Amino acid sequence: MVREKVSRMAIFVGFLWVLQSAGRIAFAAIGSPLGMGQFLDVPISSATSIVLFVMFLLLGVFGLIAAFGLLTRRKWGFWSIMLVSVATIAFDTWGLAIQSTAAIGFIIPIISILTLLFKNRSCSPP
Repeated sequence: MVREKVSRMAIFVGFLWVLQSAGRIAFAAIGSPLGMGQFLDVPISSATSIVLFVMFLLLGVFGLIAAFGLLTRRKWGFWSIMLVSVATIAFDTWGLAIQSTAAIGFIIPIISILTLLFKNRSCSPP
């Protein structure tokens, strides 16, 4: 069985997701469930800190899984990146209510969605 090479766009998107996911996991590890407020400019409740911790951890882990799927050309890789991108955008939209720097979290998901949709359309027959 001959496997096709992974496209440069897939490598680019996969690399971005490895970086984003590692960053989210690092923030969760450093912050701990009740210490996520240390990264914010405003005080937050314990419940909000736990939600931030869980979401950073989940988005980090699922982002790494999605990047693996994309880079290894699994059938589910494309859709998992799309799903994690949408989930990240939704989470960071909520995060904007707490702090405006949450908008940084939109960059990689938007790049991923636009890049993969453009590549997918350009590869499909007319």
